[in-house]
Amino acid sequence: MFANCSVLIVDDDSFARGIIRHHLVRLGFKNIFEVSDGEKAMSTLRSARMQLVIADRYMPVLNGLELFCDMQTDPTLKDIPFVMITMEDNRAKIDDAAKQGIHHYLVKPFNAEMFDTKVHEVLLESAPKTLSE
Repeated sequence: MFANCSVLIVDDDSFARGIIRHHLVRLGFKNIFEVSDGEKAMSTLRSARMQLVIADRYMPVLNGLELFCDMQTDPTLKDIPFVMITMEDNRAKIDDAAKQGIHHYLVKPFNAEMFDTKVHEVLLESAPKTLSE
């Protein structure tokens, strides 16, 4: 189902990227890209078509919230499904992200079931466009 989807993992922690990659591979993703900050993510997004972005909230250079906001200003990137990941389980921060337009959030640590549910929810919400591209 996800073999043809390209996904971008954005996290400054290589261990966290590895965990997310593991879950994506387990779900059948084959086209997985990784970068360590939002600035590199914007460069990648402008050069390769992605169907999903999974980004940490707190990173150097350009954090996840700033990345999402930058994506929203670019008509070619604004509709890419986006999942914010953070260790901070703070309702006010989650609500603030929602006000910015981020509606999909995963709080670390998450288990396989939580991850799978979120990825399916995000991609099926944007289907059929995302899965058919």
